[in-house]
Amino acid sequence: MPDLRVLASFVAVVQEGSVSGGARRVGITQPAMSRQMRALEDELGVTLLVRGAGALRTTRDGARFYDRVSDLLAQAEHVIGRTKQEAEQQRTSLHVIAPSATIDSAIVPFLVADGEGLPVLDCEAADPFRVFDVARARGADLGVSTRAPAPGWVHRRLADGVVRAHMPASHPLARRGGVEVDELLAEPLVLLTPNSAARRVLDEAVHARGAAYREHTVVRHPSIARVLVRTGQGVAVLTDDPFPGCVAVPVVADREPVTFPLIAGWDPANPNAELVEQVVTRFARHMRRATRRRLQRVARTLEGEG
Repeated sequence: MPDLRVLASFVAVVQEGSVSGGARRVGITQPAMSRQMRALEDELGVTLLVRGAGALRTTRDGARFYDRVSDLLAQAEHVIGRTKQEAEQQRTSLHVIAPSATIDSAIVPFLVADGEGLPVLDCEAADPFRVFDVARARGADLGVSTRAPAPGWVHRRLADGVVRAHMPASHPLARRGGVEVDELLAEPLVLLTPNSAARRVLDEAVHARGAAYREHTVVRHPSIARVLVRTGQGVAVLTDDPFPGCVAVPVVADREPVTFPLIAGWDPANPNAELVEQVVTRFARHMRRATRRRLQRVARTLEGEG
């Protein structure tokens, strides 16, 4: 079956009235165009062009073929143009790997507040310790975690998040501007496994005091911890937002908020690296504003309580 380029060459020859004119239009030599037309006639088994003295013209079969091919090329041009237009209108999607808490409490609020004009951030949850390993394995565009990626990837510190103690709104500590680590240790605690950012920095703060956990429950998923809080089974130390009916009070050590880093990392060889960097720049700006406001609120409340 002749390809579209050969058919377009035939149309050019007919419209230009000569093989040489058709060759000039499509950008090939006259001998090459002559060979194309002979090969086309041989493949179809009909004579399409009357050659000889005078202007080149089509045979009766050639005229019918010209009409059909012209329609076919017009349809092909329409299909190609429509496909290109749809591709240009389709929003780019970036595959993002992040812990579930980061997706819910950082990426989603960022998209709500500042997501206009951004590509779709198609997020997939992963363990904080394995975010960048998973991102490499899946060929993801971006990883966001509380730890830096291995050498070879670009990374940027987005902001510092605040660790918070989740408790029912009726809890005696619920109206406080901050809960000291020592006060937490007196509560029945719900903790995540040590691979979570909240648990890791809390462990460091507890160790710095030479203290130890007393009554506590360890769970793997933040939502299970929030359920236990909601049902009155303890105070959870998390980076997430609270369930309805509960509050999240910043954890403080010596009246300073306990924080954790949030880091974005990506492969500089990724075809979307430039776009990823633009998204990360906006994300970092949003996160720093949000963190600054949160820390200012904590400082004002602690000052008022002092």
